[in-house]
Amino acid sequence: MLATVNRLEMLPAELIRRFDDGGIWFVDLPHSGARYEIFNLHLAKYFPEQFGEGKENLWSDRQWYSLLSDYAGATSAEIAIAVKRCAERAYCEGRPGKIELAHLRYQRTQFVLSSERSSEDIQGIRNKASFARPASGRDRSLFAAGEQELFEYRPPAYDPI
Repeated sequence: MLATVNRLEMLPAELIRRFDDGGIWFVDLPHSGARYEIFNLHLAKYFPEQFGEGKENLWSDRQWYSLLSDYAGATSAEIAIAVKRCAERAYCEGRPGKIELAHLRYQRTQFVLSSERSSEDIQGIRNKASFARPASGRDRSLFAAGEQELFEYRPPAYDPI
């Protein structure tokens, strides 16, 4: 049996138990490495002369990092739509097949991410998906967020009194 749901808690228990232990997966929003791959996929589709197979990367790692940060929380569909709109705009402005980083950054300002519009709903889904297996691996790309120490442990000071 194969099913896709956003609200697993709404399914009756007798249906959920039909899935074996390894059969429940959680598909989260794409991490930075995945967003990079999604951008490259769609950029190659609409701008093959700049991003086609075998083409040298036009933007520096720092520029990519800023773009990926702008689109943090974006779904793959939102990234695809942004690239498509840039392609349409380029065509209308008489520069078909040409895109600049600024065009994608501008396009990001033109819509609200679904993860921002429904942040409480998405966080609720994430909280309830803690038992599910993640569908994607850890981000091991150049653009992965580094490990962060949330709390610093300080041993109590020794007081010889």
